[in-house]
Amino acid sequence: MNPVLFQENKDAKCTIKPFEVYLDDEDEYSNIRATPGGQIVLKINNEHSYGYILNVIDIEKGWLKINEINGLEDYRISEFEGWVHTSIVGLGTTHDIDILDKPNGTNKMGKLLGEQDRFKIKDVYCEWVKIECKGVTGWIESEKTCGNPVTTCP
Repeated sequence: MNPVLFQENKDAKCTIKPFEVYLDDEDEYSNIRATPGGQIVLKINNEHSYGYILNVIDIEKGWLKINEINGLEDYRISEFEGWVHTSIVGLGTTHDIDILDKPNGTNKMGKLLGEQDRFKIKDVYCEWVKIECKGVTGWIESEKTCGNPVTTCP
């Protein structure tokens, strides 16, 4: 995994803590690419499944690097590395948590309601995910997110 530079603190380096997201794509197929915006290496058929969970290990300019794809029906689809755009994935939480102004920040920008709110990923820094939900943008801990759209996570 590559160290990531958080835009507001370019001197701080860290490694992203892996977390799960789910495919939230209305198209018939979701593209997995070799590089951000690069060649398509896998097309996932969204029409004949209950959904897919992806393991995220890195981020680059709106693209998430994944190293595992699992079906919601408890089967593994692949274990290769590829890239998906943040616009086709979703994320939720089972916890009521505060949205903070920055990683490990103290200023609260809003609140997520566990098992109710779904949000989009804007950035990732270490174990923090920058999200957008209901017009509010801020940071939450990745360990409090849930990458499964149909069941509650621990």
